[in-house]
Amino acid sequence: MTATKCLVVDDHTVVTQGLDLLLGDMDDLELVGTVHTGEEALEAVERLKPEVVLMDVRLPGIDGVSAVKRIQASTPSVQFVMFSAYGDKRLLSDALAAGARGYVMKGSPPEDLLRAIRTVVGGKPFVDPSLSPTLLMSQVGPDAPLSEREREILQLLAEGLHTEEVARRIGLSTETVKSDTKRAILKLEADTRVHAVAIALRQAIIE
Repeated sequence: MTATKCLVVDDHTVVTQGLDLLLGDMDDLELVGTVHTGEEALEAVERLKPEVVLMDVRLPGIDGVSAVKRIQASTPSVQFVMFSAYGDKRLLSDALAAGARGYVMKGSPPEDLLRAIRTVVGGKPFVDPSLSPTLLMSQVGPDAPLSEREREILQLLAEGLHTEEVARRIGLSTETVKSDTKRAILKLEADTRVHAVAIALRQAIIE
């Protein structure tokens, strides 16, 4: 079995050393190089011909998302897994729009990063379980339209409010908010409240 060639792009030595050790123990993965800036990544991809690039989002000079865009334009066969300490929705969306197929948080277990690499090599997307994997789904549709109150509750949840805060904001009991949330989850065929919010964002039901 030929090992998948991986390039690491990160400006923190402790991170690159950790990834060196992690990838070095894998028979199916090979670390072909480590660089520390977006500019170095452009040159390294041309020189080392990696199949997968593990790219930090925040880099000195050219940022990770911009580097992905530029490399994708010249070498579209390269797969990208973003490896970041930042998990906000905008960064995730920008990275996926730029061409990244994977997004893993630096605080996640090493197994998640390895799974992300193998998943994107296999032709499928991977997003850290703590984020919103449904942003990658091409089609997700509700079986029934959400009510105005259900949309309002999901919108407030998406903004980071807890159930009790949502209840105070819109003048309902906590139990009513919980009931409406469960109904929205069922309508969206979601598994959890977070999953429902992610689907609603993807479908532009909420912003």
